[in-house]
Amino acid sequence: MIIIGIDPGKHTGIAVAKDGKLISLVETDFWGCLDIINSYDKDTLLCIIELPSTKSVWHNEAKNKRAIQRTGVNVGSCIREAELLVEYFKKHKINYTTKHPEGKINSERFKQLTGWTKATNPHKRDAGMLCFSAFNGK
Repeated sequence: MIIIGIDPGKHTGIAVAKDGKLISLVETDFWGCLDIINSYDKDTLLCIIELPSTKSVWHNEAKNKRAIQRTGVNVGSCIREAELLVEYFKKHKINYTTKHPEGKINSERFKQLTGWTKATNPHKRDAGMLCFSAFNGK
């Protein structure tokens, strides 16, 4: 089974794991994400999409503007990309699940947990942790 972890957003993190091991970590855009997903046989896939847990920010325009100013992250945009991916998975009968983020992890801790030694960034690590959690039963 191939597990694809997806941290949606302007800078979408994509992790691919096979047989319990990370084989790819990239940052791309929405369309690149679909290209990666479509490069695998849908019958062997489990896609895990990270959903921001701050949905209340998205529904409050003033809070969302403050969040964008503070962090540079448009929560509404991230949620909408996740929703579009879910719609795509349903339409194409691709196995998927959603998961709320568990918190940020630094590069050293990520290396310790996953054994991934190449360069990462927060988007790649978030996607990677979705895969890691899946094959470690968390």
